Amino acid sequence: MRFEQNGKESRADLTGRITIDSSPQFRASLLRRLREPDCQRLQVNFSEVVYIDTSGVAVLMEVLKTARHLGKKLDLSGLHDSPRYIFESTGLLGFFEEAPAPSNS
Repeated sequence: MRFEQNGKESRADLTGRITIDSSPQFRASLLRRLREPDCQRLQVNFSEVVYIDTSGVAVLMEVLKTARHLGKKLDLSGLHDSPRYIFESTGLLGFFEEAPAPSNS
């Protein structure tokens, strides 16, 4: 995971697979970034994610809840194939804002 900050907006560029093994670190990193005062909007970029399991989805639901509690925004971008399918099939995609995928990740 790589983070970029641009003013009040932060972007987390993810790669590979998000599974029960990587979810604890994924959770800690996103929550830490979201709690920074300079981060008012966090975009999670899935352009290079090939798989996410239900533990990763649960992390994102928790991060979304935290963002709303803090009065901040959480966007997902670059959802495709398997990651998009899991959000759509669980009916959770509608809870998230979708942003256009970054042109240069």
